[in-house]
Amino acid sequence: MWQRFKKQFRDWPIAKKFVSIFTVMTLLSCALMVGALHIGLSVFEAKLYEKSLQELDFFVRRLDDDLQEMDVLTRSIAVDTSVQNQLAQLAAADAETAQYYYLLTGVRPLLLEKLYLTGQANALQYIDLHGNNIVVGQSFPDPGDERRAALAEDLARTPGSFVLLPPDADYPYFICGRDVLRSQNMSMQKLGTVLVTVDIEKLLNDQIDALSSRPSELYLYNGTELVYQSNASTPNIIPSTTHQGYAVQTLGGQKIFVCWLTSPVSGLRLCSVFNYSDIYGQTIRARWSLLLGGCAILVVFGFVMLRMARLVTRPVHTLSEAVKSVEGGDFATARAMLPAAPSADEIGTLTRDVDAMLGQIDTLIHENYEKQLLLQDTRYKMLQAQINPHFLYNTLSTLSWLVRAGKTEDANRLIISLGDMLRAALSPKQNTTAAADVQLVRNYIDIQQLRYKRRAAFALETDGNLESWYLPHFTLQPLVENAIKYGVEESEDVCRITVTARAEADTLTLAVHNTGAPIEPQHLAEMRSFTVKPQGHGIGLKNIYERLSMLYTAFDFAIESNETDGTTVKIVLKKQNAKEGIPDGEAADRR
Repeated sequence: MWQRFKKQFRDWPIAKKFVSIFTVMTLLSCALMVGALHIGLSVFEAKLYEKSLQELDFFVRRLDDDLQEMDVLTRSIAVDTSVQNQLAQLAAADAETAQYYYLLTGVRPLLLEKLYLTGQANALQYIDLHGNNIVVGQSFPDPGDERRAALAEDLARTPGSFVLLPPDADYPYFICGRDVLRSQNMSMQKLGTVLVTVDIEKLLNDQIDALSSRPSELYLYNGTELVYQSNASTPNIIPSTTHQGYAVQTLGGQKIFVCWLTSPVSGLRLCSVFNYSDIYGQTIRARWSLLLGGCAILVVFGFVMLRMARLVTRPVHTLSEAVKSVEGGDFATARAMLPAAPSADEIGTLTRDVDAMLGQIDTLIHENYEKQLLLQDTRYKMLQAQINPHFLYNTLSTLSWLVRAGKTEDANRLIISLGDMLRAALSPKQNTTAAADVQLVRNYIDIQQLRYKRRAAFALETDGNLESWYLPHFTLQPLVENAIKYGVEESEDVCRITVTARAEADTLTLAVHNTGAPIEPQHLAEMRSFTVKPQGHGIGLKNIYERLSMLYTAFDFAIESNETDGTTVKIVLKKQNAKEGIPDGEAADRR
């Protein structure tokens, strides 16, 4: 990663390097100043958190102590001997008798005696086995069927244990209780249920009033539901789900500092809140002052650095543009872009050297271009020379055979066709039209027809404007000669050879097809890759391909051979692939 960054940095323009380095240094300075301010603010927030946490810990401890007092109260009722005896008699009495109600009434003073021992219980309720109840203290707030069902479920799950349901927004009371089990005879028979309610608002307000100075605003949450708030006009805050912590929140356009602590007994979360806008506003102003000051310094010095960098990079940029012009081959424009009187510094020296180098390269390119033209012309003539001796040898052999056989008329026709072909072969022109090359093949077919008589049947099919297409001399003739070798000379049956030249709008298709035995796969592969050994017609195919490559940038050259269809050599040319400089009106010599 670091090595890649170093490489990218080296590739940047010089002006960008200057400005980026200065920007990084300035930003680091601003970041250090803002970081120092942020650390100071974090320390201050930590102190606030510590103070607020101490305050919350006081209230949470008092709250937990009061709830544990309710546990002690219900336990003292459940194990009290007098209460056990009274409730045992009540459980044994018939609920329809006066004795039952007398015993039930006798429970009240026992409960009142226990209730007086605590100062935070709001009301105490006893429910017997028949569902009848006695309430002592203040009126017992009805918890509703849902809370009663939840309480009964908890009591049934842990018989005889202390059960606590926390308050919520609709029922701002702790409701505590436990089942009274008969322990005197160890039967653990249920004798009823004792319930106690604690007003959470009264409990917290009493704690606040007992303090010498009023604390921060307090909020009590049961999960995310607000149960209590010390100031009704204060907007509701967003509670956190963590056990304890602090945060700075925005409510009603004001910044507030929120600290919270969760009670381990009740699971309620107590939050303290106080206005943080003044402290936060001062911090924000200090931060913005540092940032704006740093940005101003960055802009001013960045502008200065950019101007200085341009003094260095402008000549380098001129050199770069000159080199881009050279890539397009325009040496004159590139040299014109360079200053007429370069400076005497290092960049001026480099400019003079580049100017001299461009002049030398321009001269060398022109010389090399002329040499390439000469080399290409020489190469073409060497390729053409491969054709003429080979064809002449075969034709003269045929003429000798006709003379020995006494077929003077056929020999005369062969000499005329041979003369036409030699005139084309000895022509100094490198290219010919497709129509002229077809005429050349027609003369060649006339010669070969005299030689092979009934062993071969030739057909020549043409279509389209062949005069508008240009080919190297002797493009089709070696293909027909190749077809005769593999189709006629190596077959006892009559071989049919079909030559096709079809010109369309932008495509020229040339094909030579012969019937007969197919070419062996290994030899066919060598012919397709032009790696066949220099015997037979392998050189001829490669010769055609190389000469076509001088006229067209791309073309199709396919060779197919099988038992059913025979052998076909097919060439497809596209006008869009024709190279520039092909002559526009070159005609073949005709009789």
